[in-house]
Amino acid sequence: MDRFQKYRKLLSADLLPLLAVVLCTVIVSICCTPKKSVFDDKVTDLTSGWDAEDGKTYSIEELPCGDITITHSLKNVDTNRKRICFRSTDTHITAAFDGEVTYSYAPKLANILGKSYGMYVHMIPIPVGAESVTLTLHPIYNGRTPKLRNVAVEDAGMFMGDIYHSGLPDFALCMLIALYGVLMLILGFTTRSAAKYVNFFSLGAFAILVGIWSANDTLILQVFTQRPEIIRFINYLCLIFIAYLPVSFMASVTDNRKSVLLPILFALVTVNFALTMTLSALDIRDVRQMLLFSHINIAVAMCMTVYFMAVAFRKKTIDRNFLQTVIIGMTCAVLGVAVDLIRFKFIKNSIFGSSLFTRVGVLIFVVLMDIHLMRERTRLAVEQGKSELMVKIAYTDVLTELANRAAFHEKEAEIRRERLACVIVQLDINFLKKVNDVYGHAEGDRHIISAAHIIRDSFSNIGTSYRTGGDEFIVVAEKCGSSEVESALADLEKRVADYNSKETPPVPLQIAYGFANCEPKADTLDAAEKLADERMYEKKRAMKDQA
Repeated sequence: MDRFQKYRKLLSADLLPLLAVVLCTVIVSICCTPKKSVFDDKVTDLTSGWDAEDGKTYSIEELPCGDITITHSLKNVDTNRKRICFRSTDTHITAAFDGEVTYSYAPKLANILGKSYGMYVHMIPIPVGAESVTLTLHPIYNGRTPKLRNVAVEDAGMFMGDIYHSGLPDFALCMLIALYGVLMLILGFTTRSAAKYVNFFSLGAFAILVGIWSANDTLILQVFTQRPEIIRFINYLCLIFIAYLPVSFMASVTDNRKSVLLPILFALVTVNFALTMTLSALDIRDVRQMLLFSHINIAVAMCMTVYFMAVAFRKKTIDRNFLQTVIIGMTCAVLGVAVDLIRFKFIKNSIFGSSLFTRVGVLIFVVLMDIHLMRERTRLAVEQGKSELMVKIAYTDVLTELANRAAFHEKEAEIRRERLACVIVQLDINFLKKVNDVYGHAEGDRHIISAAHIIRDSFSNIGTSYRTGGDEFIVVAEKCGSSEVESALADLEKRVADYNSKETPPVPLQIAYGFANCEPKADTLDAAEKLADERMYEKKRAMKDQA
């Protein structure tokens, strides 16, 4: 029963909001799926009926490999104020109407960008009275098939509207994933004290790269920027670096930060990037042709992720709730891929090549990991607060709130270990026993507190004050000399006089003092403390005689 209650709580706390996201996405997907039947009278589909020079007739989606020239008749097509609209992928295109070339798309790209321009949208004007259109297609890569999709004669505005109408739901999801990544990076910068325990940076960067990479398929960025080659190049860069981030995140949450696998994967990613950029710049290998190495690194990263989880599970260093969260997130991502495959195969009016539910699955995974990190961040903040409180209690004098004798012993050990140069100031309150005996311990405590605050304020700029006994104080002044200490002591005497004048305690406050330099050599601290103590007692006797 307890286990059931735990799972019910997990479901209600984590998954119900995510199920709402999935439901909203389904509704948006249904509403935003273009209904081509509405525009049937305004759109002429040119997918099939293309005649090649060898006498064969082809469909645009089933063209043979290599260069090809195909022609389609426009005699019975309404071409008034319309264009031939389609999208292409890595294919150079020349369009001729009735034998006259009017359009050509064969961009010359910088070597570093590679030969691939990715996906591009074409809207070719049709000359008045044109009776046929001839397309000469040249695949950028040898042995590949020319890739054209959704070839039709239609209004350019309607075609662009369909692209935005079909691409915006997916694009919005991509940007939502990237936005989650940005928020996690912000959390990482605001959680610096726990950064080595809670790796917001890796998961945040991973979400940003996934969002940018998956936005490539929506065509929104290509249409908006009119620079498809830049979008494709950024897409390839995302694939190069995306392998390291989930492994870094998993190593962090499974306490495997020092594993040798992390630097190995980092080296693989770095070599992949360097080789890709160098070979592309020298025009030896194309950026796209180097994708195999990125895919290999991603496969290696997946194996490392599973390995880290398995080792942590075996050693019981991974939280079971987190393991369940990872399994749920991965299941959602896999189900998203499966739904998109079914959708593409059986629902013909869906967005071609859409990976809407895959993105939903990835979004759920990222949100679940974010929830885990937020909980871990809160837990670490609470533990850190408790730890700081315990340290404060252990090293703080309760009455005066100065550092106590234990803190002074820690400082002594540091001075000896680091051989620090400093000035030791010994201080003592005169007549405290008289105050306690005659006026009570409450007045004695007031006397001690007032003296402690005066000592602290006088030396705050040059050292740290410690209460080491009932009426005994020590100041360790670092990175200063005798002149600065003498100035602080003069300020102390002035503060004592002001206090006695304004507060008029029954026994005037007197603070005796003495100081000595501690040189950065071995065994000089004890000598400095002894000398400062002797000078302090000399001052005390002189003040009592004067009183």
